[in-house]
Amino acid sequence: MIILLEDKHKEDLQFIKEQPTEVIAEFVRISIEFLRRGANVKLYSGASKSLRVPVAQVEAVVEGLSWLFAEASRLLVNEEDFLATLTILGFSPELNAQITELYISHRSEIRTIQSQLSFDLPHYKDLNWRFDVQLSSRSLRNQVTPLFTLCFNIEDNGETKKYYVESDYTNLKHLADELDNALRETKSTHSRRIMRNIK
Repeated sequence: MIILLEDKHKEDLQFIKEQPTEVIAEFVRISIEFLRRGANVKLYSGASKSLRVPVAQVEAVVEGLSWLFAEASRLLVNEEDFLATLTILGFSPELNAQITELYISHRSEIRTIQSQLSFDLPHYKDLNWRFDVQLSSRSLRNQVTPLFTLCFNIEDNGETKKYYVESDYTNLKHLADELDNALRETKSTHSRRIMRNIK
């Protein structure tokens, strides 16, 4: 899968087009450090002095490379697709090969960093239910009102929590219809495109 770069990312990365191998390697190292710990003004100012460019230029390149590496790692982009992404930028074949090699060597570390930054949200584990029917009532003759008691088991940080919900048939039917609509929506072209980009 080729990563689609916005014009701003393309502009930010054009600076490294003319840089020597060791400078590019240093930018990659700073980008990995940026993903680990965030922005480091001392590193930016040191790089800007040695390259004789504004700090904002160094910062833009680091953020552009960091975004490219993070996005490629998140999408598990293989070597060929990563090379194709760099080709769009108009880099030389040698520069493409160098950046791709650096990406491949750091991909597992970047994925580890991303997994540490991700949220551990509660998720569904199991559902138990009970069906109660009142067979007769003096106030409601010839009317049966079934009630459903649902017990949701939700796992949160390795601990299972139980949530009880009581509902009548009408509300439960409405909920089931809405969930069916949501599942149908996930199969639409628009939803598939969004899901492909967030995987």
